[in-house]
Amino acid sequence: MNSTRKRKMWRQTAAAVLSLSLILPAALPVSAATLTIGGNPIDRAKEVLEKLERNHVSAPDAQKLSDVAIQAVIKSLGDPYTQYFTPEQLDEFENSLANRYVGIGVRVSQQPDGVYVSQVFDGPAQKAGIKVGDVIVKAGDETVIGLPLGEATAKIMGEPGTEVKLQLLRDGESLDLTVKRAQIQVPVVTGQKFDGNIAYLRVTSFSADAAEQVATMLDFFKSQGEIKSLIVDLRDNPGGLLDAAKEMARLFVKEGTLIHTKNRTGQDEPVTFTGGQTQPFPVHILVNGGSASASEVLTGALQDYKAAKAIGTKTYGKGSVQNLIPLDNGGALKVTVEEYLTPNQRQVNRVGLEPDIAVEGGQVPELLTALRTAGLATISLELNRINLTVNGHAVEDSFRVLREDGQTYVPARVLAAVLGAKVEWNADAASVQLSSADGAVTYTPDGAGVKLQDGISYVSLAQAAEAFKSLSWSDDGRLLKLSGSAK
Repeated sequence: MNSTRKRKMWRQTAAAVLSLSLILPAALPVSAATLTIGGNPIDRAKEVLEKLERNHVSAPDAQKLSDVAIQAVIKSLGDPYTQYFTPEQLDEFENSLANRYVGIGVRVSQQPDGVYVSQVFDGPAQKAGIKVGDVIVKAGDETVIGLPLGEATAKIMGEPGTEVKLQLLRDGESLDLTVKRAQIQVPVVTGQKFDGNIAYLRVTSFSADAAEQVATMLDFFKSQGEIKSLIVDLRDNPGGLLDAAKEMARLFVKEGTLIHTKNRTGQDEPVTFTGGQTQPFPVHILVNGGSASASEVLTGALQDYKAAKAIGTKTYGKGSVQNLIPLDNGGALKVTVEEYLTPNQRQVNRVGLEPDIAVEGGQVPELLTALRTAGLATISLELNRINLTVNGHAVEDSFRVLREDGQTYVPARVLAAVLGAKVEWNADAASVQLSSADGAVTYTPDGAGVKLQDGISYVSLAQAAEAFKSLSWSDDGRLLKLSGSAK
């Protein structure tokens, strides 16, 4: 790897989407003494590999033997975040860090009748006419119905510049399209403004320009009028650059300590920042078990400085920092070099961060609770298959609906979030109660109006509407509309 390539890698390394990494921008030297304790193990390992290459009946390839040996050394550390990348794997890693993918430019989910298109990005699919709601049933001459999602998408993806013929279903009619594959840049920051001047930002990774994108979008929202409150959605954001977390913290805190770090000698080297600002509105951070690394750095700092409240579930618990170290013969090592604590010395590694407002029930209750906390008085949902809108805004979250015996059932916690109601489980009576100032209803397993499936309680909307005056709903078997107000 030449010096230009090395500089490029440090400059462009972004969010570690696939490996829950918090990455420093420069490499630390690896002491040779750590590799030669107890004789000369490097020479011994080299000799073993050479003899295997010359003598083993399978005539193993030297490069393959070397890669396997390196992986074994890495595995012996017992650290899932220290990794070896071959040159090819490094290219894939760098693309994933920058949210670059080769494909047609859609986000999909697995459905019984094919691959469902839930989002279309700017790119080949959009130009070819693919729309949200389309169902891909064939790629080339091969069906994708019933295949695991990874296998199905592998048939759709391919080399940039090549074409794939797709058969789709749209509103029950078959449609054939040919799409040219290309490299796709997936947006890192997206946002929208809800009723009541509630700004919402979703940050999917801490890439090099993530903080700049957040700042730009905040300025845009402010140009549209006053912001009453802000939601920063970090759910399932696995991390990225430490500098990106620091720059984002500077949008909400004037100065301070971002994290305390502990290196191999146990020395604390705090990461500090100055020149920041505060915002004149409440800030809420959405987190869950997939919020890791840089997401936890930012969340912990804003919690400790009382600059934001976290809503959702406990975070992942990845409180360590990695360095990406290039290898002279290509590839790289991603090495854990430090552990970190929050500004108030709270532990993150292996324990995670607790939210200020805990929410059970999954994605939609988390989002609706954040919106309600931010000041949204009335919540209106429209669910078309898995595509969900909240007060007219498309969101990435969704929930399942049961339609049985002429009744429509939704998860109890989704309904409670719409109504601003509490969900209480009575173990003695084995019943679920929804209650608010607007009304109350109790569901028992053997009673009408409730179904238990996969550990989730689904409740009848018809029965709930009798108890809660603010609840209104309609369902034509395809489109569900649901709205309610907290009182």
